[in-house]
Amino acid sequence: MSKDIFKAGMFFLALGIFNSSQAAVIDFETVPGGSPADQLAISNQYLSTHGVSFSLLGGGTPYLERVGISDSGQGFWNAQRRTYDVESPGFEGGLGDYFLRFNTGTLSTAPGPTLLIYYLNPVSAASAQIWDIDAAPNNTNGYESWMVTAYDNSGTAIDTLYSPIGINENSLSSLNGKPWEWSFNRAGKDIYSIQIAFNGTANIVGLAFDNFSPAGKATTPPPPTTTVPEPATLWLLCLGLFSLYPGLRRN
Repeated sequence: MSKDIFKAGMFFLALGIFNSSQAAVIDFETVPGGSPADQLAISNQYLSTHGVSFSLLGGGTPYLERVGISDSGQGFWNAQRRTYDVESPGFEGGLGDYFLRFNTGTLSTAPGPTLLIYYLNPVSAASAQIWDIDAAPNNTNGYESWMVTAYDNSGTAIDTLYSPIGINENSLSSLNGKPWEWSFNRAGKDIYSIQIAFNGTANIVGLAFDNFSPAGKATTPPPPTTTVPEPATLWLLCLGLFSLYPGLRRN
């Protein structure tokens, strides 16, 4: 293989890397080695592809829930839509077709289980969404709130995030049927596990966990799988690469 051909190959490889995904988001719309389905137990399916496994602290596994009234299982109640497991107006599609919840039955008695995310290799950043953090009218049954904690390899808490306190589900400023996005951004790769625990005063609780970026920043809606550069940016990149490899300009 000539040097010119090799350099050309490196040029197009660089363009491919430029267009590659910057963060692998687990949105539960696909399940490695299978297909998403209502009440599908989620444990280590994403271990080989994303380096994470899911469980409930103390034993058990979380499950997938299909949006809408798809079965007897419930993740959350949307007061505006007067139905279960759907987004509020303006947020349609943010949950996709599936999200992660505690169990296969009805909502849990508070405080409910704690979601545990274990990493095969430590990371410095992570983010995800928890949907529908609200409270019943007049706070008659308490409010919802969540605590997200990152742990190091010794099991010591190294960072903790608290969600907003849920407010009246009928209020337009409530997170009823809307996402709260949390994120960690550490100086070094010291996150070995993450726990998500209920921290409110409500009598019953349901988890709606989605759009998890194990090692980066998620957004609403989830970021696209590829990033297309602006034309001017792409032209400057091409000029820069050509200047590095003068052999590409020879006939």
